[in-house]
Amino acid sequence: MVAARRRTGQPAGARCTGTQSARPGTARTPLGDPAVRAAWTALKATGVLAPAPLPAAAGLLWQVARHGTTLYALVAWHAQRTPARIALSSGQGTVTFAELQARADHVAACLRPYTPPGAVVALPAGDDLPFVAALLAGLRLGLRLVLLPPGQDEGATARLLARLNAQALLTDDPGLAGLGVPCLSLHRSPTERFWPGWPRAGQPVLLTSGTTGEPRPVTRRVKPLAAGRLTLALLAALLPHRDAPVLLPLPLWHGHGLATLALCLALGTRLHLCRGTPAAELWAVMARQSTQILVLVPTLLRRLMDAPGSAPSLRTVVCGSAPLDPALVRRTQTRLGPALHNLYGSTEAGLISLATPDDLCASPDSVGRPLPGVRVRRAADGQLQVRGLLTRQWLNTGDLGSLDGAGCLHLLGRADDLMVIGGENIWPAQLEAALLGLPGVRACAVFPVACADYGQRPAAFVELEPGVSAARLQAALAARLPRRLRPAPLTVVPELPLTPSGKVARTVLKARLDREELTGLRSEH
Repeated sequence: MVAARRRTGQPAGARCTGTQSARPGTARTPLGDPAVRAAWTALKATGVLAPAPLPAAAGLLWQVARHGTTLYALVAWHAQRTPARIALSSGQGTVTFAELQARADHVAACLRPYTPPGAVVALPAGDDLPFVAALLAGLRLGLRLVLLPPGQDEGATARLLARLNAQALLTDDPGLAGLGVPCLSLHRSPTERFWPGWPRAGQPVLLTSGTTGEPRPVTRRVKPLAAGRLTLALLAALLPHRDAPVLLPLPLWHGHGLATLALCLALGTRLHLCRGTPAAELWAVMARQSTQILVLVPTLLRRLMDAPGSAPSLRTVVCGSAPLDPALVRRTQTRLGPALHNLYGSTEAGLISLATPDDLCASPDSVGRPLPGVRVRRAADGQLQVRGLLTRQWLNTGDLGSLDGAGCLHLLGRADDLMVIGGENIWPAQLEAALLGLPGVRACAVFPVACADYGQRPAAFVELEPGVSAARLQAALAARLPRRLRPAPLTVVPELPLTPSGKVARTVLKARLDREELTGLRSEH
């Protein structure tokens, strides 16, 4: 794979970009650039332009000219070329590209009299297929669509919508009427036929996951050329094919899920949506769907590896949105072979880097090299800063990290999570890795708490395998860690709480620590 090639001779800590420079005194034409040739080869290998690449490309340009650079233009392109091809499937059924376009057009016709271009409109989480139709309609109308996850605090959501000057809420749920925004039904009858007029490109507004604080809105303003370049790089690394079914057990209102939807709509690939499916059932779902590509987060991957089952067709696993433990990397490689990719990004910055199977074999804690068009540098305080697809200015990721000699990124943890224990800098991720290395520990989360002796000490919540006692865990910790680094309190829970996007809900656990003055060992078993 192209993305698995290593650049050598780059010192650790140097700035790393997703581009390469020609040697001084040489000129390189676009078609002569190996990266361009590889990307073009990967694009043709997907089959998306078959059987006639030039007419297919011309058709795409026509749809973009009509509808703007939007996901709707991609759906219209495939609906014109292959109307009966399945676009999406879920427990609610399947929809072809022609049916998906018709649903989006119906919603657009309903909304157009009430939502002028540029209006801020909230789209709450709901059933996946209607959600996608409403998303496509809003983008076609040129709206700023605020994608609302479920379970948000009503007061915080109302304040957010007021701050964004939201003009409407697309929902049939009467329980959302108290947010102070007029509700528009997605099932009303259109009063007139919708004509597209001038092409308008709407923008999705995503909320940060709220893993470590209150969610913040982030508008996705994607530059078309940069997005195309990034897409080609992902194709060269993942080598997908339009006939390779993709399984997504993640929500579409999160950046990870939305990026997967965009890539599948671009390629015309069937995407099966199964948000909320227990990890133990995913093996059976993948077998039924003949899934070749699985996209998920580390928590789901760990639970999948804990469950028995197999999916003979599975060849690519893309994991992201949270730190991937090296022990889990090795478990996955042992069970699935060289299938795992680690994708690093954030809601604010977009996609940043991708670790290929070769990268993870060489260094399981790596998040790979920056993607094309993404520049990464290490600030004086150790934080990683990025500039690329979504931002022209240097953006602090909030992550501490470094670059190795091969140009790969390694994350140490969140800057605001750093613990100073007896004068020693310790990141929760280091202690979490130590805990996960103990027999019987399935998952954990570590936090700093105040301590009179050392200034700070770690506290931890852990999930244990059946039959593993808390006393046995304490004994293993005593043999492995010095006293100042042993978590106290150490709380054993049946399962760690998760956010709607599948990540550990650290704010919930931290609030519990603040609320309860725990001392010593505590168990909920």
